[in-house]
Amino acid sequence: MADDSLTGRDLGTMTFPVDRSKVREFARSLGDPDPVYTDLDAARAAGFTDIPVPPTFVVSSAHWREEDNMVATLGLDLRRVLHGECGWEYHGPVVVGDELTASRRVSGVSTREGRRGGTMTMVSIETDFTNQRGELVVRQTDVLVETGG
Repeated sequence: MADDSLTGRDLGTMTFPVDRSKVREFARSLGDPDPVYTDLDAARAAGFTDIPVPPTFVVSSAHWREEDNMVATLGLDLRRVLHGECGWEYHGPVVVGDELTASRRVSGVSTREGRRGGTMTMVSIETDFTNQRGELVVRQTDVLVETGG
């Protein structure tokens, strides 16, 4: 079971490109017809230097992680782990052609009694996405919940 000693633990860094075809696919998967995600002229008319990414696009970075077993690294029992929530803070634009570096760490661990009994452990994970200029552009926060046995 996870405890507060995990707070601050580095969970790795990886880098991935922001590719035009992936941005288009992501926008289509969201059902967003806005041409700003597919047409460079529309993106520039909207004030971007290139085609921007749709909100939540950074979740696709998970496909770039090699042999990622964060649940085991944290000492959690996968059979009892749920993804509790996810949130994003946007600090700057992300556009096609950027190269993002994702740095992930444990930001906190807490426990509480579950409604059906047993203790739940919540592990908060922060991932900072910086661009090729070292600028923080997105911070993603995830909460993993390990239910009591």
